[in-house]
Amino acid sequence: MSTRQALLFNFLSACSCYVGLAFGILVGNNFAPNIIFALAGGMFLYISLADMFPEMNDMLREKVTGRKTDFTFFLIQNAGMLTGFIAILLITLYAGDIELE
Repeated sequence: MSTRQALLFNFLSACSCYVGLAFGILVGNNFAPNIIFALAGGMFLYISLADMFPEMNDMLREKVTGRKTDFTFFLIQNAGMLTGFIAILLITLYAGDIELE
């Protein structure tokens, strides 16, 4: 990718912030935040599951091979995902009790 193309794609991705701002202002009623949070959460999950996990697996396979280490890395990766899910679940369940002074 050339520098010119990189700058163009960076500019286009930055412009999407303004599209998101306009969309958020237009649909900013009581029902819309639930949809927006669901879409944002889905995007984060898609990025982590479809992009980062295969990349982590490829990097690990270059360094270490073996059946036991593959299972260990599998457990570590899933423990990280479960920790994230539990953190979001706890925040969701206790959101009404959280007060910032």
